[in-house]
Amino acid sequence: MSGSPLFTGINVIELDEVDSTNTYMKQLLEKERPLEGTVVTARNQTGGRGQQGNTWFAEPGKNLICSFIFYPVFLAADKNFYLNMAVSLAVREACESALEDEVKIKWPNDIYYRNQKIAGILIENSISGATVITSVVGIGLNVNQAQFSDDLPNASSLSIIAERVFDLNIILADLGKYLEKYYLQLRQSHFHFLQRAYTESLYRYNHTGYFKKGETLFKGEIVGVARDGKLIIQSGNKELRFAMQEVEYII
Repeated sequence: MSGSPLFTGINVIELDEVDSTNTYMKQLLEKERPLEGTVVTARNQTGGRGQQGNTWFAEPGKNLICSFIFYPVFLAADKNFYLNMAVSLAVREACESALEDEVKIKWPNDIYYRNQKIAGILIENSISGATVITSVVGIGLNVNQAQFSDDLPNASSLSIIAERVFDLNIILADLGKYLEKYYLQLRQSHFHFLQRAYTESLYRYNHTGYFKKGETLFKGEIVGVARDGKLIIQSGNKELRFAMQEVEYII
């Protein structure tokens, strides 16, 4: 993708250390209204958060830890999963551009290279009535980290995969470009495009694999995602739908 973004990632707030870039951005919003597309980055994050209260660990100075602010007032609250689609597609494409190889989205918004996780996303929306007013988009991307804890057996980084060191500023600039590309698609209500692109980019889409719901192991094939964000898995002659945290991939 050529060209520079118009507003995404242009205004950068650089921090040495913070508990969470998402928390910092939300606190900033209480005092002022940063320009749309403003990004907060941190060299070290002491209390990084992932989906559903999970913790996000990153080696200081090695990875991209950032949060962008958007004001998607054009987006109805019941369509907020399309924002997740847009952001996931943007992070996926930035990673794919860096690696020059295929990258997938593990539903709902983890970014995978083959069977290895290289990025996670945490989107926190503020909704008023039926409209999304603000959206803080947190992204943790493993860039130059060379080793990971045994507690993270399937974690990897761009550097491990590509066998070279990346410039974090270049990765951040690319991320801004792709975020703006897909955010503008969202702003133009290109929901069908986003849903198709997201579905076709899903990890294990149209591939049979094993999943777990509670203590029950079952075989199935991801066939799509509903408008409300639920994952659709075909298992035998049944079409099953799952909300976040209701189903686990067996990798």
